[in-house]
Amino acid sequence: MIRHVLSLALLLGVLGAGCSPGAALGQQVLVDDPTSVSRGAAQLEAWHSIEESWIAPAVRVHPNLELAVGTAFLTTGREDRRTVEYSAEGKVLLRPGSTHRVGLAAVGGAGVRQLGLPRNRPATVYGYGIVSQDLGAGLTAYQNVGWIHEESGPHQLTWGVRLDWSVLNRVGLIAEAYGEGRSTPFFQALARAVLLPDRIEMDVSVTRAGPFDDRQTWATVGLTFMSAPLY
Repeated sequence: MIRHVLSLALLLGVLGAGCSPGAALGQQVLVDDPTSVSRGAAQLEAWHSIEESWIAPAVRVHPNLELAVGTAFLTTGREDRRTVEYSAEGKVLLRPGSTHRVGLAAVGGAGVRQLGLPRNRPATVYGYGIVSQDLGAGLTAYQNVGWIHEESGPHQLTWGVRLDWSVLNRVGLIAEAYGEGRSTPFFQALARAVLLPDRIEMDVSVTRAGPFDDRQTWATVGLTFMSAPLY
């Protein structure tokens, strides 16, 4: 147990390092897990930060398939100018993490920006694999490895690591790191509270980004609404 707690503390400690801003800005959780939606159910995630706001509904349409869409309102770097990004993705549950000690999944998706080049083509195309391990003592580890291509930029490898700790029955802590290509990774710490069991969760996260001489820190607040099984 002490070893697991020290591992979580070490990962939280990397928030003191810097990383470069990029596509991960403002996401509620940077590293995905093998099972996001309960079997036969739907959920709605919504979160907000200084740089962007997201709303993302998802449905588990089959015991081994989740489908999700999303809408993001993003800053453009110009004063009082924002753009909208629409995304869609599918997640194949090869080994659901909710029912197996080791979970496996594969994800593919694309995003289209209202203001972007080239027009009428995906601004972002990505895919990645997910592995999870139940470590016991309320700890679960996640790893993501994949690929992303943004607009006319290069194809890049993506990776992510995450550690979840169920501190209390309705309170959890999450520490994670996410990187694209050779860019310095993002680091994020998140507190999760269950407001209504199996129905409503609230997340508050702090993310660090930017090089050592120009670090940025921002907070994100999110809510997840989950339905009862629909079928």
